[in-house]
Formats: sequence, structure tokens, C-alpha cells
Amino acid sequence: MKAVWTVGGILGDKVASVDFVADLGFDTIVMGNASPEVRAAAQKRSVQIVTTIFPFADDGFKRNYSHALQKVRDYEYQIGGILAEQPWEQLTAGSYQWHPVSLTRSGMCFGHEETKVAIRARIDKALSWADGIALDGFGFMNYYACFCDRCEGIRAEMKTAEPDKPDLDILVEMSTKTLVDVHQMVYEYAKSIKFDAIVTDHVWPPFRPDEYIGHQFKLDYCTQTISWFYPPEWRLERVEFEAAEMKRLEDQSINRFVPFIGIYETGGHVRSAERLVKELEIALKYGEGSVVVSRLTTLQTQPQLAAAVKSMLK
Repeated sequence: MKAVWTVGGILGDKVASVDFVADLGFDTIVMGNASPEVRAAAQKRSVQIVTTIFPFADDGFKRNYSHALQKVRDYEYQIGGILAEQPWEQLTAGSYQWHPVSLTRSGMCFGHEETKVAIRARIDKALSWADGIALDGFGFMNYYACFCDRCEGIRAEMKTAEPDKPDLDILVEMSTKTLVDVHQMVYEYAKSIKFDAIVTDHVWPPFRPDEYIGHQFKLDYCTQTISWFYPPEWRLERVEFEAAEMKRLEDQSINRFVPFIGIYETGGHVRSAERLVKELEIALKYGEGSVVVSRLTTLQTQPQLAAAVKSMLK
């Protein structure tokens, strides 16, 4: 799989963008939705369209199933409120932080039946037209656990069963199982709807207790970051270490590891073509020819980066 994500949208004509993507050497495009004309263009160029699935709660879910929302600790709510008032770029690239302390989105708690019903409905809608689904945001808003009444109750039962087990170990065990279980549910349900559907993801938000948890997720392709969007750029030694470690952990009976490279186009955050070529070399080596690049608008506005990608994928 050689895929490009359309995070941030698509510039210009969407049908023409399919030809642009195909000409660069990609065989898959990840996007929110696609018109019949875009789907026809993709089919003509043998480009598969995979659409995104997010676990964030819409207004109706928040109103009707507030008990099924992820909850974070009180101080995390307070920090989140402060962060929500700050300029987004200052919180990320502007402060050399790739992730704030806590996300401000309302995430559904994966263990609730209401959440499972809502996610299945989103899969139904997606697979009514797309070649597959790409999960994004399937993690914890604070990167490590949910503190809703249900999750707290389960951890209390676990503690009763194993009173000598440290609380932190119980928290990590439950959180890990929660993420593994929701991916298994999504995979099985998607395949029951369309047996040949692509089921992939982007491992984000990161899981702080285990940054390499992706190798446990049941998927066709698990895309994990080897080089992030914002400065400071990771040293190439780190990029290769991340790719090598994720490849080492790969169990192809569970999923195929695909390296994810994030590239940005605003301000002073544009990567050099020479740097991107080196990252792609690493990605294609450890991904055994597979790679995911995000995002499409960067390639559309930075011809030198588009040329670099084309030279490596072709």
C-alpha cells in the first residue's frame, strides 16, 4: 500500500487530484468523502479510496449518551480548558510539542454498547461507497485511560480480584485491552459488511504507556509514525530506529506495519526534498515497499516535495 492522506482537505478540483495522486505513484487515497465523479476517476486510475472513521462524539451522542463519553481527571479538564483558548500552532509546532497535555475533543468511551453501535453505523455508511476505512483518533483523550463510571468500576473489580497488583499496572492492562478490543470489533464488523474492505488506521493519539501498541491492533495495515509533521525534525537516526522497532514488533497474522511520514506546508515547517527522500528510503525499506504520506495539500503546494515522492514511488 502506497497511500496519501488528505488531512486538511484537497486543493482545487478533486477529480484532477486523483490523477495527481496516481501520477505520483500512490495507489490509495484516504479522504473524508468522495463524489461519484471522484470514485469513477479513482477506479479508472486503479486508486483505492479509503475513508476516515473517527470515534469523536457528535452533538446527538453527547446529548443522549453523556455517560458513554470518555472522562479524564479533573486537572486534565482544567488544563484542557486553558489549552482550548490558546492558538493551535503555539501549542504544537510553536512550542516544540507534538501533542498537548490533553485533547479537547469529546471522545466516545470504547467499552460502552452505545459507542459500538455508533461506530458500526459509521462503518456502514463508509463502506456503502468506499473501498475501505481508516481509523483515526482511536485512543484516549489524555493518552492513557478513561475515567468514566464504567471504566472506574471495572478497574475496581480488577483490584478486588488482585489486591496486590499495583493500581498503575491495572490501569495500563485495562487501557491496553480496551484499545485492542475496539480494533478487533471494527475489523470483524467491517469484514462482515465487505469482506475485501481495507481496514487500516493511523495510530493517533499516541498511547503513553506503550508507544508501540499498534502491532497488537487487528488490521490489514497499521500505519505508525516514523517522522512527525512539526519541527524540530527528528534525527534520521531516530526515524530509522522507529521504523526498525515497529518492523521488529510486526506480527503479520495481526497486521502489516506501514510507516507514516507527516509533512507540513505552512510557515517555516516545510521539509526539504533531500530530507524527505531520505525518510522515504527508510520507510520503503522497513515497510517493504509500503508507505503512507500525509498530507496531500503539502504535495499540491510544494512541487519539490511532490517530485521527491514521485522519484521514490515510481
